[in-house]
Amino acid sequence: MEIVVNDTNILIDLAKADLLRLCPLMSLEFHTLDVIVEEVEDDEQRRAVDVLVAEGTLKVRSLSGKQMMTVMEKVEEYDGKCNLSPEDISVLVYAKENGFRLLTGDKTLRTKAIDDGVRVSGILYLTDRMVEENLVSAEEMISILQRLLTVNKRLPKRIIEERIDELKRF
Repeated sequence: MEIVVNDTNILIDLAKADLLRLCPLMSLEFHTLDVIVEEVEDDEQRRAVDVLVAEGTLKVRSLSGKQMMTVMEKVEEYDGKCNLSPEDISVLVYAKENGFRLLTGDKTLRTKAIDDGVRVSGILYLTDRMVEENLVSAEEMISILQRLLTVNKRLPKRIIEERIDELKRF
């Protein structure tokens, strides 16, 4: 089973699209870090994430002392060069050191992950898998993707619209 590491924005997008409920049914093992869970500030979204944690679907890890040192080194290295937070760097370090896929919607984090040789995907990786694994119909996913476009203006509109067009032909 593939292990994926969730960044905050993926958890929030899944919550906003009411897709967290499907995570336990997916053929993926979901991980994140304690510092990422702490970034989920909306009460309703946090409750939904906490349910996944309580049932064991979302495994919350803490970085080791060595990993924290790596994060601090990268914070210093990136200072003034890019706007990655220590939390962003933490999930990057965790994914890289464990050979896991990183899930993020953050363009800067995605670029740094690719530069570091980390497999990285976004929300569409999960929505595509949900359709492939027959957890939702193509028609239902079209509606979900349209809703995502309205609740998160930072998502890649053109790519999501292309995905919607593909799903209409499905």
